[in-house]
Amino acid sequence: MAIIFERADGIATITLNRPEAMNAMDPQTYAEITEAFAEIDADRDVAVGIVTGAGDRAFTAGADLKLMHTGPAAEGDWKPWRPERWDFGRTPAKPMIAAVNGYALAGGLELALVCDIRIASPNAQFGTPEVKWNLLHGYGAYKLPRIISLSHAMELLLTGEFIDAETALRIGLVSRVVTAGELMPTARQLAGRIRDNGQMAVRMTKELVQRGLDGSLDDHFRLMREYYDRVDTTSDQAEGLQAFREKRAPDYRPGL
Repeated sequence: MAIIFERADGIATITLNRPEAMNAMDPQTYAEITEAFAEIDADRDVAVGIVTGAGDRAFTAGADLKLMHTGPAAEGDWKPWRPERWDFGRTPAKPMIAAVNGYALAGGLELALVCDIRIASPNAQFGTPEVKWNLLHGYGAYKLPRIISLSHAMELLLTGEFIDAETALRIGLVSRVVTAGELMPTARQLAGRIRDNGQMAVRMTKELVQRGLDGSLDDHFRLMREYYDRVDTTSDQAEGLQAFREKRAPDYRPGL
């Protein structure tokens, strides 16, 4: 298997599992990540997902270029557009956290950009080196300017140079840098905090943010009113407000 997919306590963890190749992604890896994302959304007992890489050298160094562009996969189903695949923007509706250990390059950075929250260990390196090989950083060219400044995004995309974890933190590409030993515990702690919130509100908040990035303020308020009406009818909201009055943690039902 190209990935290890685990589910426990409402949290799903995807671990890219090709450490001997710096977790470079072959066609099987792309397919398995896409399938895992679909399973996360379909599983009512999973509230949030984490993506990381096996070993301490790489989150993922991106697509396995030897296979994808010069090997057998180049002649197979790799080149056609696959709109259902995660690297063409098919992301889970549920929140995702990237725990970046080591290199997150090219398609590996795109995988991190698919996630809503990115945290990194001090040895993390981020980059879009595709231009060095006359390739395109397609999905990342859409996402990066929406996450960091246009100037920082263009510098990464056009030079192909790497940045370290502290630079990524400074420009807002990651939200925190923690020691390697604390990377996964921190990711699980964040995931647990998200899991323990009202899940309909969490998912609708994610959608409000995503759709608001490209919509007008009027569009945002129309969607917000619709979502308010839906949240207002849930037992989770009643439980949340009751817990607030009683000064206790809410006891939400699993799933949605």
